[in-house]
Amino acid sequence: MAALVVAIVGGWLFSSASDDGVDANLTNPGVVQDPTIGTNAVAKGETLPAVNLPSVTTGDLTAIFPQGRPLVINFWFSTCEPCRREMPALQAVSTEFTGVVDVIGVNPNDSAEVAAQWAADMGVTFQLYTDRNADLLTQVGVGTMPTTLFVSTDGIIVDTHAGEISSKELRAALTKNFGIKA
Repeated sequence: MAALVVAIVGGWLFSSASDDGVDANLTNPGVVQDPTIGTNAVAKGETLPAVNLPSVTTGDLTAIFPQGRPLVINFWFSTCEPCRREMPALQAVSTEFTGVVDVIGVNPNDSAEVAAQWAADMGVTFQLYTDRNADLLTQVGVGTMPTTLFVSTDGIIVDTHAGEISSKELRAALTKNFGIKA
């Protein structure tokens, strides 16, 4: 037992000894690593990339871009429990603000059949798309789900919400980003 304690303490002392007082060294000192996709580094202020995705219901390719109204894009998949919990809030906003704001769902994981069945089970009626090649997902920097993007009428990503979004947070984001009194 004493040998184990000596080994642990000695190893720690040896590993923490440094000439420059730094306890970690980067491969390229002075270079800040870009967090990008692994940390949901969605670029606010950037234009939503022009991407065509297949509709879950028809399979038709559709341009994912605002159609004269602000756009809320929610990234989700069927086995994501936070996605399941937030879906009623997204559906309520979609129903309540039809013609004022568009809500769409983008599923990069599931087949169209699985996504359609899940949506039917959840009572989701807003437009859903698959992104099996991660065309939109990677271009906007989404790394975790659920994630919700808020896109202005001119196609600028104005805000993002990583993780489950509550009804209160969703409505506050509509007011903050689009001036919609929710």
